[in-house]
Amino acid sequence: MLERAIGMDPTYAPAWQALGVRYYYEFSYSTGGEEAFQKSNASYERALALDPNLIFAAGNLITNRVERGELLQAYQQGRALVKQRPQSAQAHFTFAYVLRYAGRLNEAQSECNEAIKFDPGNFMFRSCSRAFLYSGDTRHAREFANLDAGSEWARSEMVGILLRERKLAEARDAVKRMPTTKQYHRDLMEAAVGLRSPSELDRIAQEKMEAQPENEDPERFYAQGAVLAFAGKKDAAVHMIRTAIEQNYCAYLDLENDPLLENLRSTPDFADLLRAARFCQQPLLASEHQG
Repeated sequence: MLERAIGMDPTYAPAWQALGVRYYYEFSYSTGGEEAFQKSNASYERALALDPNLIFAAGNLITNRVERGELLQAYQQGRALVKQRPQSAQAHFTFAYVLRYAGRLNEAQSECNEAIKFDPGNFMFRSCSRAFLYSGDTRHAREFANLDAGSEWARSEMVGILLRERKLAEARDAVKRMPTTKQYHRDLMEAAVGLRSPSELDRIAQEKMEAQPENEDPERFYAQGAVLAFAGKKDAAVHMIRTAIEQNYCAYLDLENDPLLENLRSTPDFADLLRAARFCQQPLLASEHQG
């Protein structure tokens, strides 16, 4: 039993909530794997069964689901959470997270601004940086990333910001400070900024084309695709972005506005990606019309 593993009171809901966070970080940033992710979900569900008012557990369960492509369910739950708790920073952050996956960056930005208004300085809102980053607003992206300044995550995020600002020399320096753990894809970033040979970039791009992803956060596919587009590897970029869209990272406004995709917009595949992204959004629009 999970509660025996940490010696906690199994009836104390906040302990289950904390356990959900721990397992999520083991999955995302360590070696916990799929088992840790599923334990994170189970812990949040237990916390909410004990105390349905735990907004943090509710929000994190929603963001876990959207990372697995359960976009419609996460959207409906995130929208309901904001309606129920309009003064909750966590509710607004959760809905912003979902809207980012829905490719509705403008709305995501608004929700991020609401979240930080209610809880200024909360480092856990750091990923709001991407709602701005993928629309080309690097100033606000930097502000949100700096909520967790100095962390491995923020050091990695800074590379994407600098690339979109076309500060290549600074991006090269920033890549050298990136963590080497798998989820940050430092090898791709090194190749994209010229710290590896062209043959290494070719190899990495080919590996991305051939990979068979399983239980992966689709936003990571989009992020890698954008970097590949910047590096001139258009086929691999299209493949990665299409994979992201197929797994319900809709990316519509990302496609239209992300500075790293400038070279991709003139290709025949770009219009198909836009259509796929719009189609990805349709279930959400239908849900809105149904009330």
